[in-house]
Amino acid sequence: MVDYKVTGNRIKNYRQASMMTQEKLTELVGITVVYLSKTEDGHVRPSIDLLDAICEALHCDLGNTFQSLSPSSVNYQNEKVLDLFNACSSSIAYCTKPARAAVGTMT
Repeated sequence: MVDYKVTGNRIKNYRQASMMTQEKLTELVGITVVYLSKTEDGHVRPSIDLLDAICEALHCDLGNTFQSLSPSSVNYQNEKVLDLFNACSSSIAYCTKPARAAVGTMT
């Protein structure tokens, strides 16, 4: 099963690393900013053709976008832990609600 939140987050990271705005990327691939935003947030399931076009515009590998998306994959778990860590402020005591909820389920 593909985790579209992770896929979308990777696309967003590739776009930001390329210093490209959502507007510019949507012009290049022929979609709306709203659809790209929903893709980056993992709220839609874009076609492989669209993901390929996005990756081509961002000069990144489509295969890397899907690598280690299985919840049983070690890299997937590491990425989830990093997401939780990044959701926290500089002080561990001030984690955001999603991070606190996830940590609470781990005990």
